[in-house]
Amino acid sequence: MNGIIYCRVSSKEQIEGTSLESQELACRDFARTRHITVLKTFVERGESAKFANRTQLLELIDFCQKNRGRVQVLLVWKVDRFARNVSDHFSVKAMLTKYGVQILSVTEPIDSNAEGKLMETILAGFAQFDNDVRAMRSVQGMRRKIQEGIFPWKPPLGYVSSTVNGKKKTQSDRPSQPLFDLLQKAWRTFTTGAYTKAEIGRLMSAWGIVASKGKSLSPQSLDNLFRNHYYAGILVDPWSGGEYPGQHIPMVTPEEFAKVQQIIRRRNRAIPHQRVRPEFPLRGLARCSQCLRYLTGSFTRGRNNHYAYYHCANRACGQRSKSYRVRALHDEFEVFLDQVSPKSELIEKLKQMIIGAAKRRQGFIEARNARLREGQERATRRLDELIRMRADRLITDEEFLANKTSLADRHLCEESADSTTISPEQVTAHLDEIAEPLSHLRNTWRSLPETLRPRFHRLLLPAGFVNGNVGTAELGLLFRALGQVATGNSTVVPLVGKSWNQIEQEIIALSDFFRECREVEKVS
Repeated sequence: MNGIIYCRVSSKEQIEGTSLESQELACRDFARTRHITVLKTFVERGESAKFANRTQLLELIDFCQKNRGRVQVLLVWKVDRFARNVSDHFSVKAMLTKYGVQILSVTEPIDSNAEGKLMETILAGFAQFDNDVRAMRSVQGMRRKIQEGIFPWKPPLGYVSSTVNGKKKTQSDRPSQPLFDLLQKAWRTFTTGAYTKAEIGRLMSAWGIVASKGKSLSPQSLDNLFRNHYYAGILVDPWSGGEYPGQHIPMVTPEEFAKVQQIIRRRNRAIPHQRVRPEFPLRGLARCSQCLRYLTGSFTRGRNNHYAYYHCANRACGQRSKSYRVRALHDEFEVFLDQVSPKSELIEKLKQMIIGAAKRRQGFIEARNARLREGQERATRRLDELIRMRADRLITDEEFLANKTSLADRHLCEESADSTTISPEQVTAHLDEIAEPLSHLRNTWRSLPETLRPRFHRLLLPAGFVNGNVGTAELGLLFRALGQVATGNSTVVPLVGKSWNQIEQEIIALSDFFRECREVEKVS
């Protein structure tokens, strides 16, 4: 008689202990006394008791199907190691029975007679009861942690977990520097009410704050971030909606949090269409020095001519009546462009740094892609098994659709992660294309088509500049990186890993922008 062994543990603590070895040893002793030849052993490490999440169980079913008639018994240490749900237990048992495989517990008296079937049903019921109790206690434990002021899950962006080696949290999360200070700065900038959420997002990108895949935070991610009570030191119980003070260091005060919520809830007012005027190229870029709102432009009639001025249109601003000569503001901005124009040797140095960073992470990318391919193959096998189980009516339509959707989402996420890699050759080629216009930013800016200037402004100064203080404006990440290379100083997230990915994206965006400018010039 031939058989297979199935062992499972559901926690890392059991993996590190002897539970798996004890299960397999007991099953092999049982097989030896019953003269059963063990063909294969399937070991589930740290998986939950949910049927569709257990990769080794799905492979076990596939093995039995392919070896129908060759496998007669499945040995498990206890019934609760096989399934923690009555419906799952008998669904899988029915499938294995169809393949000619009988389930045997080496420590419990289950058999094919009436008493054995009754005992098997009782044991499966107790397994489900125990699993339900564990789930209830787990929820109670998480709710108790929240009430004590400790966030039981992975902390949001800007914090690092206090857990060590995957153990349960006993202390509050800690700020992750320098990211914590940068996010705090973003919150407080938002409270001024002078910046839109999109502008705050561009500022955060310029500071090197990126999502897990090295891309800028999406609008949805920004919305979730600025609505998260955690940053104000408040923990929300997701089951009851109750709010409790957290023990972690808050990023903002409750008053600042409330002000940001008020800004977000404020009804978006449609900005009236304004025809691009060559006399006011800095409209939508220069800000009022008092209220930080964008300056607008208008003409004043003189004795012999009309004169262009910038001024603040905010009625509540004390500088509303003050006007600024267009030429003075333009001269200030052009001097700034001369100051931030990188020299050719600086661009070459950045190129070498990009190549070096790309080579250092090449090994990581290859290993990641190998893991992704393995995961995709495993997901494909699991999907095939789910389809087969649904065809055999062993799972419901709801269970099938839920697990199919989960597998599809995971597969799409993995494909997305794999497609973001950019070769260093591509990036350096784009950098070569933009080297000349970057080296002479004053002339470049003057020659830009009027309709495309706002795009260049967003890449150079993501949130504009304050009138009279253009030298202190927040630069885009690429220009900030060039400044860091020149001075050797950094006030942003260190330019490694995810920040390099964002710099590469900005290089490509600038290259595409200048190419589009050339096309517009040809047409005109």
